[in-house]
Amino acid sequence: MKNVIFGVFLSASLMLSSAAVQASTDINNTSTITFNGPSSSIGASYGAGTTGKTFTENFTFDQGTFFNVSSAVISIALDSVSGLDITSFTLSGNGMTASGSMTSGSGSQTWTLSASNLASGLYTLSAIGKVTGSAGGSFGGNISVAAVPENSTVAMMLAGLGLIGFVATRRRRKAAADEVRSGGLMPA
Repeated sequence: MKNVIFGVFLSASLMLSSAAVQASTDINNTSTITFNGPSSSIGASYGAGTTGKTFTENFTFDQGTFFNVSSAVISIALDSVSGLDITSFTLSGNGMTASGSMTSGSGSQTWTLSASNLASGLYTLSAIGKVTGSAGGSFGGNISVAAVPENSTVAMMLAGLGLIGFVATRRRRKAAADEVRSGGLMPA
């Protein structure tokens, strides 16, 4: 009987804590980024009835090689009709978190973020904030990834360049020697 009462109490506690976490963010969306080439568009919009609500927009992607990433989002306020207050723009995954930096101007808010030499794996780009416009608001942006060559690739490239330089030097010396033998120029 004690175990049943304890189980009911534990279940009720978990349900209440889950509801409290859900209440802390009014709008919570997750979408998967599909790259068409090295970049992809990201963004979200909120309509009438969302004024004062908080949002968390998560954009997930899986990268198979070491990579660099850069991203930016912008929100433009139209007086008090349409607007957002983005409070955080972060990239997290594989035990790391990179935070974006904000610049704001008259009626606009821009966040930029970049990180280098990230290991392959699953990453989440998150925009967090609050809807301030009476008719909602929106933000849009872009994320770009670029593969970082592995050390063995860089070593192979350097070896190839060295080989090309060696062959070019030999050809130049051979051409100069052939010209001397044919009676063209005297060696210096």
